[in-house]
Amino acid sequence: LTRNDLGREKFIEKVQEWKTEKGDTILRQLEELGASLDWSRTKFTLSPEFSNSVNHAFIDLFNRGIIYRKESLINWSCVLQSTISDIEVNHVPVDKRTHFQIPGLKEPVEFGVITDIAYKVKDSCDEIVVSTTRPETMLGDTAIAVHPNDPRYLHLIGRTVWHPFRAEEIPIIADEHVDPEFGTGAVKITPAHDPNDFKIGQDHGLPFVNVLNPDGTINDNGFEFRDEHRFEVRTRICDVLDRLGLLRGSRDHAMSIPVCGRTGDVIEPMMKYQWFVDTSKIASLASKAVKDGDLQLDPDSFASVWESFLGGDNQRDWCISRQLWWGHRAPAWWAFRKGHDQDKGIWVAAASQEAALQEAASKLSCDPQDVDCWQDPDVLDTWFSSALYPFAVFGWPEKTPDLEKHFPLDLMETGHDILFFWVARMVMISIALMGKLPFSEVMLHGIICDSQGRKMSKSLGNVIDPMHVIHGASLEQLKQELDVAVRNGYLTEEEMERSKDELSKKFPSGIPASGVDCLRWTLLSYDVKSRQINLDSDLFPRAGAWCNKIWQVSKFLVMAHERAKESGKDLSTLPKDFRPSIMDMWILNQLADTVQRVNEEFEERNFDRLLKELRSFLYGNVCDVYVEYIKNDLQDPNDPRFHSSLMFLHTCIMTSLKMIHPIMPYITEELYQRIPCMPKERRQESIMMDAFPQPTQWSGFVNPNLETLMDRALVIVSGIRSIKSNYSLQKGYAPPVLVHSETQGEIEELRGCSEIISRLSKSGEIIFSDEKPNLAELPVGSAINSHEGLTIVVHLQDALDLDKEMKKIKERIEKNARDVKKLEKAGKGKFQYRMKPEEIESARGKLAEELEALERQLEVIKQLQQK
Repeated sequence: LTRNDLGREKFIEKVQEWKTEKGDTILRQLEELGASLDWSRTKFTLSPEFSNSVNHAFIDLFNRGIIYRKESLINWSCVLQSTISDIEVNHVPVDKRTHFQIPGLKEPVEFGVITDIAYKVKDSCDEIVVSTTRPETMLGDTAIAVHPNDPRYLHLIGRTVWHPFRAEEIPIIADEHVDPEFGTGAVKITPAHDPNDFKIGQDHGLPFVNVLNPDGTINDNGFEFRDEHRFEVRTRICDVLDRLGLLRGSRDHAMSIPVCGRTGDVIEPMMKYQWFVDTSKIASLASKAVKDGDLQLDPDSFASVWESFLGGDNQRDWCISRQLWWGHRAPAWWAFRKGHDQDKGIWVAAASQEAALQEAASKLSCDPQDVDCWQDPDVLDTWFSSALYPFAVFGWPEKTPDLEKHFPLDLMETGHDILFFWVARMVMISIALMGKLPFSEVMLHGIICDSQGRKMSKSLGNVIDPMHVIHGASLEQLKQELDVAVRNGYLTEEEMERSKDELSKKFPSGIPASGVDCLRWTLLSYDVKSRQINLDSDLFPRAGAWCNKIWQVSKFLVMAHERAKESGKDLSTLPKDFRPSIMDMWILNQLADTVQRVNEEFEERNFDRLLKELRSFLYGNVCDVYVEYIKNDLQDPNDPRFHSSLMFLHTCIMTSLKMIHPIMPYITEELYQRIPCMPKERRQESIMMDAFPQPTQWSGFVNPNLETLMDRALVIVSGIRSIKSNYSLQKGYAPPVLVHSETQGEIEELRGCSEIISRLSKSGEIIFSDEKPNLAELPVGSAINSHEGLTIVVHLQDALDLDKEMKKIKERIEKNARDVKKLEKAGKGKFQYRMKPEEIESARGKLAEELEALERQLEVIKQLQQK
């Protein structure tokens, strides 16, 4: 069943039914993804109100001469039998002879080949050989072009050659656009079917001979090939040329094939009468807006892309005609006097036939009753109606309060791939109709690709449905959905099989449910302003682990609140003699610093950096350090540090939840409601209504010196933990530790952190020494770690299982030796499997360091055994 079988009205009814059933799917997905939008302002661009805006815009621009009609070369889809926009054309590169399946043909068609064809020079024995990748278009050749300075052809310029199929002469012309290095240096000129030839044809006043029907078959200008498919003619025409002695061979040739993104057919440049927007003035103004800074592009690197489309001589008039039925029908009418030749009519723009008759009568200087008219069947490019959105959505052309209040907009966010197709056109149309820019800033995000960097597409079978990530989907469900897609005509059988194979490899157990927050966090963990985002689905579970961490630390806080409530603990005031500890002041400093950085990154919309700041604070500072330090204090409400520890932890978590909320709205809202309030704490009905943390609220806690001191203390903690992890110590053993710093004066400052170091590293007494320890004088069983100017000595003698340690270390030394042998082999053998010399050297160094550390451990154990 085709649209032509249904007829225009029935077809539009069917599409409207589909829109009613499926059109809200994207809105529902946005809602489920947690988008906080004014849903009452949802606008369907084919609604009567929006159609009125589109008609008004077309009529106004037509009457001002900005919209005009002309015959020109456009992208033609033979399957759709319509003009299509550049964005719907996929350019498929091939570097040699390659076969593609073309809609409507049983046999595949060969591309990636260039053919040499000889044209005989009139009244001469000479011939001129041209090279072409499209032999079938020679039926429309109207000239042969050479470079004016090419010595091979100087004597032929101005002569004519004989066209073997049209049986007429065509000229040999000189044009500087010809590349002498391409093919033979002589090119056939087909103005009606090639963008480059079109320009040459105009410059030299050549005839434009169209040889294609709208369906891609050869028309009457193709003589004996009439009504045959153009790609079948490609083969036949070479056979005929061979018989005529005019075929000079063919060879592999790298080329780019323009393919229709909707049908898979090869796009044909064709001459058609279409409606165009004259962009000469408005493109110049749009270009100037970015140069002058009135319109900011983020990232600003896209300013050069903007200029390449709109600056200088780069702008092109915009074809807005589409030979489809679904869309805004052009409010253009061909009007003529009754009883007169229809070909001598005029075009008028009007919203109705009655208005068109009135307009035509005025221009034809006659009575409306003496005029007849018919409406252009073409619809307008969807980008034309979409270009009106920033102001049409507010009721334009009516001067509504919303239009007055909200236009122009502040920020436009979209993908960089439609910077020209939508953003530039919104800017140009707004300049033309409103006299001002539609917005002051544009943020451009990258294209989401799969983990291999391939663009997601049905044909590759690598599309990930966000709803599947949120709710999960079994492999069987995923395959069933592909079967439905085939039945509905969205996929071919071949694409379905490829998709099933890809899914089986990538998701053998289906797609696990990750939830909305994990999806949002994962997407924003990438630099969204990069040109493409290679989405790794393995990151969703990691985001889930992060959600679990947030939940668990919040649960820890809630349990502390519950202990306070059960014990009747008064949390309204702190003891008069309370003084915050170094750890308390440090965590407040870290919070202040995080609030400052998060606000800065939000302002710059660097979401990936923003996420790193949030995770570093809540995971690294709060969970790994502060909670580890205070967790024993929060077990007993009677502990003198219970109240202060609860207060500071509460502050850190609640402030973190507010900062995380724009990224992960669901878990933060849930925890906001679950966590009890502190006395005098103000809460809103929802976390989304609460104030976002601001740097000024926390600036009083900023203390860079304290941060530096704690960083050094945490280096010591890490060093102690590293030593202890190398040995199987008795459970609960807290070894004494000796610390020395090479930085003068640092030891005195670090003494104030001894309790922090002891708690976090689960050590005994921390002894700080101004003198560097003499290794020979250290007690037997002392393990040493030197790092960042600090020497850390941990006494382990009383807690070691010596036999067990000896066995473990020897096994690790043996493995180190095996790894060294493997590494030596990695530099030999077949070239393609060898490691690079620098990689081998790096690995060798790491293994040497590991062996050195193991030998030190072994020596310690031997000394203890001897003792």
